[in-house]
Amino acid sequence: MHTVTSTLVLANAARTIGIVLGVLLLLAFAIAILFNMRKGRAEVGSEIELAANRKPYLDDDELETKKLDRTLGAGLVILAVIGIAFPLYWLAEPSRQTNAVGAFKEEAIKRGENIYINGAQCANCHGPNGVGGAANYTITDPATGDYVSAVSWRAPALNTVMYRYTPEQVTLILNYGRGFSPMPAWGAPGGGPLTEQQLADVIEYLISIQIPGDESKAAVQAELDKTCAADSEGSCTVADGSYKTLGEAVFNLGYADSFAGGAYSCGRCHTKGWSYSQKQVSGGGAFGPNLTGGSEIRQFSTASAQIAFVSLHPKAGTSYGSQGYSSGLMGSFGVNPNAVDPKTAIMQPDQVMLTQEQIAAVVAYERSL
Repeated sequence: MHTVTSTLVLANAARTIGIVLGVLLLLAFAIAILFNMRKGRAEVGSEIELAANRKPYLDDDELETKKLDRTLGAGLVILAVIGIAFPLYWLAEPSRQTNAVGAFKEEAIKRGENIYINGAQCANCHGPNGVGGAANYTITDPATGDYVSAVSWRAPALNTVMYRYTPEQVTLILNYGRGFSPMPAWGAPGGGPLTEQQLADVIEYLISIQIPGDESKAAVQAELDKTCAADSEGSCTVADGSYKTLGEAVFNLGYADSFAGGAYSCGRCHTKGWSYSQKQVSGGGAFGPNLTGGSEIRQFSTASAQIAFVSLHPKAGTSYGSQGYSSGLMGSFGVNPNAVDPKTAIMQPDQVMLTQEQIAAVVAYERSL
């Protein structure tokens, strides 16, 4: 933020200098015209007594020394201004364009923050600065629509959402919401109230609040230390008794205390009831597919293939595994999709949800279900 502001100040200063130089040149030109016009008035009517081409003027000594020197000196000064000052001014043009882009982004972030807090009131569920929260939700019978229960639904933290989703994926979620959850459709294509520009502003705001990679990694490890101190084999040696392996602990990360609203957890999507503390069969499927009964072994012939899939999820419309077809709704947990290409990266490579060791543990757990 400070860098963009500083460059904007420099750009405005360069623009001001250019305007001042332009005004001074125009003023000098206007003075020269007025001076010549005033001097010319003295000759009006003189042609009656003496033709203009016969009127005595400066002699050669004065004309070819003092006046010529003054005229050439003035021309040299003007030439120096044009030849040096103006090119220096225009050298800053590329940076001014870049700074303009930065200014537009700052404005988009401000608009997005306003929508997040006041317009769509995302903060009510996802917490201030996207730290995660909860939303009241009424569960109904999908067949009859009858009331089942009222629950407090974990809303995931959004300060790491760009670790695993591209802006296009986030736009898709915002447009259509999440079925069978408190997340409604916010975009016009899904019947929501926000325009395409407003959604883009919200995404710019979300990008601006993503936490540093080392902070995320430390928070995950601190949370795991509460439930599973794993040995070299991945078994929990010092733990609260909830989980037997590191993979199981990572799979359910945040279930016990709503850490990050379950943003790092696999169970939030793959276990029914996980999001409102009434989890059923672990990995039995919910928003995400069923992982039990050896389905992951049938889908991925090797653990390494599944680790690669979990690390960097394929784009929508891409096939994977033996019979998989990506909808584009699953995030990437080991490789940041927004940091793959250095030319278009909006995030850092270290901003990832889980380490490769943690993903390998999760995959081992899923393949055991």
